[in-house]
Amino acid sequence: GRDEDKFKGVNYKIGATGSPIIMENTLAYIEAEIIKAIDAGTHTLFIGKVVDAENIKKAKPLTYDYYHQVKKGISPKAAPTYIPKEEKLGKEINKERKESEKMIKYKCTVCGYIYEPEKGDPESGVNPGTPFEGLPDDWVCPVCGVGKDDFEEVS
Repeated sequence: GRDEDKFKGVNYKIGATGSPIIMENTLAYIEAEIIKAIDAGTHTLFIGKVVDAENIKKAKPLTYDYYHQVKKGISPKAAPTYIPKEEKLGKEINKERKESEKMIKYKCTVCGYIYEPEKGDPESGVNPGTPFEGLPDDWVCPVCGVGKDDFEEVS
């Protein structure tokens, strides 16, 4: 937040507008000069003039579907993409969840990612069945990159 250097240890560059542009885990960026900000009640809509853009590398982008289905990311209740848990979870998923509740899940307090020990985090080299306490000290959230200290137990 306001008391910490958000960019400590992050590869970034300063763009044409003076804003930081994250370079790691980034496929492309569009930088804009803000022309107008509109208060839309639940959010602010920014209107901007594009001043710079760059394709950094070719790769498959993270889609909302992948974020929700694979990374188990969640949307806030006010978001248009929010789906209540009851609607998302079918009978099979509820059964699977009850069987796997023996292993405690942890939620990222920054982005909502849920670490599920029974699935692990294979992309980060964490095998299925690894409890949260068994994660390496340098393990970070695969969605937003924060450390283990920013996770809380899911009840």
